[in-house]
Order: sequence, then structure tokens, then C-alpha cells
Amino acid sequence: MELAPVPREPADLFVPDLAEGAEAGLYLSLFELMNEGLIIASDETILEVNSAVCRLLERSYRDLAGQPLSSLFPTERAFLKARGALFIQGEMRGSLRVGLPGGRERDLSYVAAARIRPGVHALILSPDPVTGLTPNVQRAADMVWPRLAAALDQPALVIDGRGKIMAANAPARRRFSLEGGALTGLSLSALCTVSAPARESGPVTVTPADGAPAMHGRLLAGPEPGWQILLLSASPPIAAVDTRASQVFRHAPHAMLVVRGSDHTILAANDMAASLHGRERSALIGMRLSTLRDEPVNTLESGTWRWLGGGKTFATHTQAQALDGAHTEWLIVHGGPSASTTPADFDFFGANARAVIVTDADHKILSTNAAFAMLTGIDIDALRGKPLADAASGRQDDAFFERMRSRLGAEHAWQGEFWLRNRKGEAFPEWLSFNTVRNAEGAAVAHIGLFSDLSARKQAEARSDYLANHDALTGLPKAHFTRARFAELAPGAQRKQQHLALAYVDIDQFKQINTSHGAAMGDQVLQQFATRIRQCSPRIQLARVGSDRFLALVHGVELLSEITREVQSLHDAIAAPFKAGDASVTLTASLGAAVFPSDGTDFDELCALAASALDRARLEGPGAIRFHTEELNTASFEQAALERALTHAVTRNEFAMLFQPVVDAQTGCIIAAEALVRWQHPDMGLVPAHQFLPIAQSAGLDLEIGRAALRMVCRHAAEWHQGGLSIPVAIGATEHMLTYGRLQETLFEALAETGLPASAIELNLPESCLTQEHGDLVKALYALDNAGVRLAVAGVGGTPLPLARLRQRPVHRLKLDRALIRDLGNADTHAILAATIAASTALGLRLQAVGVESIEQQDALLALGCHRQQGRLFAAPLAPDDFAQLL
Repeated sequence: MELAPVPREPADLFVPDLAEGAEAGLYLSLFELMNEGLIIASDETILEVNSAVCRLLERSYRDLAGQPLSSLFPTERAFLKARGALFIQGEMRGSLRVGLPGGRERDLSYVAAARIRPGVHALILSPDPVTGLTPNVQRAADMVWPRLAAALDQPALVIDGRGKIMAANAPARRRFSLEGGALTGLSLSALCTVSAPARESGPVTVTPADGAPAMHGRLLAGPEPGWQILLLSASPPIAAVDTRASQVFRHAPHAMLVVRGSDHTILAANDMAASLHGRERSALIGMRLSTLRDEPVNTLESGTWRWLGGGKTFATHTQAQALDGAHTEWLIVHGGPSASTTPADFDFFGANARAVIVTDADHKILSTNAAFAMLTGIDIDALRGKPLADAASGRQDDAFFERMRSRLGAEHAWQGEFWLRNRKGEAFPEWLSFNTVRNAEGAAVAHIGLFSDLSARKQAEARSDYLANHDALTGLPKAHFTRARFAELAPGAQRKQQHLALAYVDIDQFKQINTSHGAAMGDQVLQQFATRIRQCSPRIQLARVGSDRFLALVHGVELLSEITREVQSLHDAIAAPFKAGDASVTLTASLGAAVFPSDGTDFDELCALAASALDRARLEGPGAIRFHTEELNTASFEQAALERALTHAVTRNEFAMLFQPVVDAQTGCIIAAEALVRWQHPDMGLVPAHQFLPIAQSAGLDLEIGRAALRMVCRHAAEWHQGGLSIPVAIGATEHMLTYGRLQETLFEALAETGLPASAIELNLPESCLTQEHGDLVKALYALDNAGVRLAVAGVGGTPLPLARLRQRPVHRLKLDRALIRDLGNADTHAILAATIAASTALGLRLQAVGVESIEQQDALLALGCHRQQGRLFAAPLAPDDFAQLL
């Protein structure tokens, strides 16, 4: 798949817009002096790098920033593999092989540090300790980059060697009256004149061309040879603006000052600093730091400092951090007189391993850290400015939050159990400790919340609650838990016209296991039984209601026939042998089930009917299944008979492949083949896949059938290739086969045995493969793509096309849903089809229509630009020899 870089003119050097991404600026300012390299990147583009990255990769800043992320890697395949590991599978650390000038390569270790905002990532690189490939590149001395400009209120301009402005932050644009325009590309002389500094990085006087009062500033070394950074100070107060910079720096819950290292002059200050020291922010700028200190200022070292504020003196822990290699600027952070602060309190930019949430005085969310995002899966962008209750699960009512606010107002602290929600809407409890940050007058300005695991007391309470609702041996819920779950699900099921089922599962002759092998082995078998049933189906919830009796709740079922499949899957999961020590134990179980709402709507009534059905099942012998509804009993018997026949079909190899031509509808030439599996039933003849695959899936036979089909397709395709008939062949693959069926290994073995090239095989994937994040599934897709197998998504158009996911998966072709083709005469369907074709073209994906049955459909598709077509208009599915004759 083609990966398009960010479009820009070759001569247009990329310099980041310093008005955007204060978090990125802070990350980069903190990492600029370290040996580790830091890359800020989207899924496909390098947005920013620090000096260490330039050293590690032996490239200049402009050779990296703004370039495609793929340019870091020696091959596109290496890039796709790395992108899959980092941004799709979410691997937090590992090793990457990157490309260097002259065709050389280097192994680097990486840590995926954080997600700055949706789609923007931070990646830390360092020399790989295993290979020991440490670059011997000297560090550039005294190089100060404009990292902090995005987080400060003072104007900042980046100027090249010809005096041309290459970048400007938002305060600079406001100062020079270009709020809605761009300064980049203009000459600095058109805006102001700058005096020559008396020394390198020394102060300068800036005289605006518009006649405004002169300002003080400083020229620093820029990110490229000959470039400079102009930082302006003593600017008039800047109105609050809704930018990331104001949120991160100006509204931070601690006092923050940026001071000059040489004379300790204050260059920038935030609102908290102004409040604590009882001065306007504009008055603080240009003031000496000693004016605010109740002690001599000799060196800028972290520790306990004595401050002056609001007519009082107070001592508090203060953090001092140099912002550049020459120590020309320092970031000073401190608390207030009433805050009990420690060095850890200042780590609110995201390095804290514990989740942090910061609200304003009105309990509106200001910020969260990376640990919070990792805990909940919710980014700050989704919460900023919203009430604290929006981060909660909804289990705690308005009265709970009112009590919290009251306690914080009276005691300036609160702690207790807080129910969060994750991005899926699932609720979970955490222990939350809130503390109020107050200004010099004692008024609340912010609240800082720190999440932690439940306290020992809460853990004991949680354990007690757990044991009250769950069986201690198996971990399964108890019957009353199932009753409560049924009460939750029943109203929604009735509203959606879905079915629920309650099924009693009774292990046959379980007492004999305890008698023959001992109670300890019996316990092991029960534990394995519980684990296996949990993994059986996401629609089955099992409870233990007796020593060898269980109650299953089946939910989320649309059709009655699905009830029989779910209950049968439960039954089949029990049939496989269990391991207990060196012994192998085989179990059977009798099942009795009743269905909501057809058999009843009351939990106790349905349990009684299921128990009655279980009694009838036990009369029939071990392993029997009975439903209260006779219709389901008949369906269950028929399904059981088909499953037995399918089991024999697998052992007897009763499956065959048919092939349907795929043609270029403009020329009529056959350009590919679509392989279709059929069951050669001794009585029913050729059975189509849609009639037997659902049963095979419930019986666990689909994986073996899929592997057999792959081997047959490779064998037939290889015979055609050897005969000079080289044509690619497509075959369907399910998500289950890709995730659990070792499909790629089977395919690679078949390709090796037959000598068929991987490019001759195309796998049809369901759309669910685009939306699932299962690590094994994603790895399988990339393994197939790396080997050269083509991947197509089938059934496209029935649901909205997940365009972002298509960019993140190695997909080569889209196959239109046959229902769209069948309804092509409908104006709405025609519009959907046209939009789908346009989207696939924009993404560089090839398109194929499936199920073309009339000349009118063929012509309409051609008019829309879809030439690759398949259907009975051209040919029905054919046996391998008959298909070869067509070729």
C-alpha cells in the first residue's frame, strides 16, 4: 500500500508551528540535554525530534522533521512492521533497525513513552545494548532549540540566516497584529529592528516597526547553522487564549517561573505564580528572582526555598530545571504556603506512574497524565473542561460529588473509593486522594487527585464482597449473581427482541472422579472446567450452584437457532479431556434449558423449566441436551447429527474446491479465480459453505476445514502455474482462523510444498479484521503481508467503511458486498457504491464487485470505474479441471 508523505514544496523547510502542542514542547525541552533521542510522530509523519535523534541517526534536523516516518527505516516492509508493533499492537519497548546515510543500518532500543494526543506519539530511542552499536558522534554544544516556546506566554520567532521568519508562536502573532495570519515567510526587518547583542545569547533591544514601545529580547542559536531564535520579554499582558500552551503553563496548579540563568531575571510567569506572590504577571516579568525570595539567591538548585508572597514568608519545596545546555534559562516550580509539597508533587506533566487528575476550583477537569490515559483509555481531550463526574462511571450519584465538594471546601482534602470508567464504558473502582491547592489568600485554585490501588482495608472489603458473590474454588459467580445479571439484561433483550436462555449443566457421574482419583483431582478438574467455559463464548456466563451443577446464562442472541448453537458449544467444550496431574479425565454433562421470553419472563419460572428439562435429559442418558421448547429440541438433534456428519467429513476428506472466474469486465479476460469450498455430502450432494460453516464453527471444526481448503487451493493453483497458467487465486479466511487457527503457518507450509509463489494467493478477510485489536490477529496479517500474500476485505459497503483502520492494516483490495450489487438500481445504494469506490480510489486500494448477475449491473459498475467483476453473468463456480479449460 502506498504511503503518502505530507505534501510540501522541496524548498519549504519544515519548522513546527510553535503555537500547537505545548506538551510536545515540554517533552522536548526536558529531553534536549539527554542522550536519549525523542521523536514526536503521527502514525506516518515525523513531527519533531531532539538533538539526540539527529546524533543517533546521523542526520540534520531538517532531514528528519516533517519527513515520512518510513524514511527512518531501511525498507518499507521494516517500516510497516515497526508501525504495526508501535501504533497498532501497542508494544511499549523493543528494538528497531533504522537506516543511516550511505545505506548503513543501526539497531536502536525504543520505549513508547506516551501518546501526546490522539494520533500523536512520543518515542524514546537509545543505542541497542545488545548490539552495542553506539554512534560515535559528538554532541553539538550550546544548542538551544525553541522547545519551550509553545508553552510560554512570551513571543518567540525562528529566523534563518537571511532574516526570514521560519516559525512563530501564538504570542508573537498576537504581538505583531497577525492573529489570523502567518508570520512565516516574512522578513524580520518588516516587523522590527533588533540591536546587536553585546555577547553571544545576550540581551537585545527590539523596536517594533509599528511605533509601539521598544521591548527587551534575546537572540539564541537556532536549530540550523546560521539560524537564530528571538525571544521577546517585557511584553504587555496577554489575554487568556484557549490553547494548549495556556492550559499547560499558565493554568498549571503550581507556581512556575522561567528565569534567565545569568542574572536571574524573570522572563515568564504563570497565573499561580502571580497569585502566590501577590503581583500581576506583567509586573513579575523583568523582575529579579531575589525580589521574591526571603533569602540570598546564589545558585539555582532544587530544595526548600523561602519565598515572599502576600505580605508573608513561606518555605516550600522548589524544583529548578535548566532548559538548555548553556543554562541560559531555568524553569522554577514551587508550591504555596499551605501546600504540603514534596518533589513528587511537581511531576504533573506525565512522568508519575500513578494516575493523576487536576481540576480547577469549580471541579472542572484541567488535565490528566499519561498513567490516567493508560488506566482508562481516555485522553485529556475528551475530558478537558468537563465536570469531574464525566470521568466517573455513573455509579456514584450527584449527592456523592456534593459530599466530596463539601469536604474539600472544609478540609481541603478528600479520599475514598471512586468508580472510573474506561473508553468501553466499563466501570471499575480506584482509591482517589484529592488535595486542594490554595493561593496566598487561602482561596482554592485547583484540586489535584492521585489514584492508587484500593487500600488494604478496601482490598479486604473487596475480597469479602467477591467471596460473597463468587465460588472460592472456581471463581465462578454464585446463583444470586446470575439472578441480578438476568434482571439487568431482560429489559434490554425484550426491547431489542433478543433471546436469553437459562441452562442447567450437570456433570455426569462426577462423584466417581472424586472416589477414584481423590477430591484434589476433582477440584483441579472443576477449576479447568470453569476456565474452559469462560473461554467458550462471550455470550455465556456460568455460575456454580452445586458441587457438580452449574447455571449458564446465554445472552445477546437474535435468533432461536443461535440458542441451540450456544448451548451446544457449551456442551462440546466439556467433551474435550481434562488434565489433572499425569491423568486425563473425560467428562460428559447433561443440559436442560429454557428460553426468555418464549418460555417465560420470570427468573425463577425459567429456572424451574430448565431444571425440568435437565431431568428429562438425564433420563435419556449421559451427555443429553433437552430444551423446554420442543422446536429447539428438534433443532438441537438436527444440529448434533450434522456435527457428527461433519466430524466424519473431516476425517474422510469429503471437501472439494470450486473456482469462479474473476474478469476484467472491459475486455472479458479472466484475471483471477475465487475459490469456494463445498462439502461433498454422500446424500445431500455438494453443500455450500454458508450451510455448514456456522455448524462447523460451533463444533470447533472450522479451523481444520479451513486448513484443508488452503492446502487444496495451493495444490490446484500450483498445477495451473506449472502448466503455464499463472493466475492468482482468492480464498476466504475467518477472524477465528487467523487468530487461533495457525492459518499463516498452514499456508506457508503449503506454498513451500507446492512451490507456489505467495503472491499467487489472496485471502478474503471479514471487515471485523479491521476493527479488532487482538495482537495475534494483527501479527498474522503483517506476517502474511510480509511474505507477499495479498489481503482483501470482503463484504464492503454493508456498513460504514472504517477508513482510518484501512490505513493501519496491510490491505490491498476491497470486495463489494453482493447485496449492494443486487440492489444497484436503488438510488441510495448507487450513491453508497459510488462513495465506496471513490474512497477506495483515494486510499490507493483496488476494487472488485462480487455477485454480478446481469448486463445492467456490469454496465453500471463500469460507469462507476469498477472493472474487476465476479458473478454468474460470467461463469458459475466450476470444478478445477473445468476451470482450467476456461484458462
